[in-house]
Amino acid sequence: MKRFAVIAAVLAAAGSAGHAIAQSTDWKLCGPEAPGDAERSVEACSRIVAAPALKVGDRAAAYIYRGTIFLRRGDTERAISDYDAALQLRPGDVVALNRRGEARSNRAEFVKALADYDQAVRLNPRYPLAFRNRARIHFYRGDFVAAAEDFRTAESIDRGNSYSLLWRYISDARSGVVDSAGLAFGWPRLRDGWPKPLVAFYLDRIDEAAMLAAAATGPGRAEQECEARFFLGQRRIIAGAKEAAVAALRQAHASCPRHMVEFHAAGVELKRLGAAQ
Repeated sequence: MKRFAVIAAVLAAAGSAGHAIAQSTDWKLCGPEAPGDAERSVEACSRIVAAPALKVGDRAAAYIYRGTIFLRRGDTERAISDYDAALQLRPGDVVALNRRGEARSNRAEFVKALADYDQAVRLNPRYPLAFRNRARIHFYRGDFVAAAEDFRTAESIDRGNSYSLLWRYISDARSGVVDSAGLAFGWPRLRDGWPKPLVAFYLDRIDEAAMLAAAATGPGRAEQECEARFFLGQRRIIAGAKEAAVAALRQAHASCPRHMVEFHAAGVELKRLGAAQ
């Protein structure tokens, strides 16, 4: 009996080790640094959330990772379902709240998205991404003053972020306050690389052609060109050039990946300009 007990123990240990190795591989496929194969990543995350012996925090993280894959694929319904599951396991998780807000924003469920962002910034008032996302909801709804305030808060938390600075400037300008001095003041703090050329374009340090050329270089070319067209449209709106703005925003809406902020923002702006797709 002792011999069989030893064999059973060895087999059990081998099985546990094999399970640990398999789960480690799944985490590599499911986590934030996962390779680009979305189907394999979803399958790996699904195996993790179905595992019987898993820490609550790890299961919640796997739901968030899988939800974010769905979000990037435009499957907002399944993304929201996963974020709901994560929040049931770990109420008050600001990442899950922020991501669910993004999914709801992409569905134009702005009231629900705003509630998620409100809760996220209450729980963590030093979370710049939630402030930027909440600001965009205000922007979509035409409350440019509130949008500028939230972008300003995000800017103060995450100094050197070109998006916070640029969106804050645009929101101020859309509310009637053109703060070029504030834009120039923030310039020296900006981190190098994209999207810094967008700010340079707004400051007239480079022209439109140079800004578009900068967008067309590097591994993130598709997303950068999307952003370039959107922010070109914003500058034209501020300048009062409606037809030119519509042309740029239509290019952005047609070319932007659907998970991007600028795809949805371009759609909102085109509708606001009476030129909906």
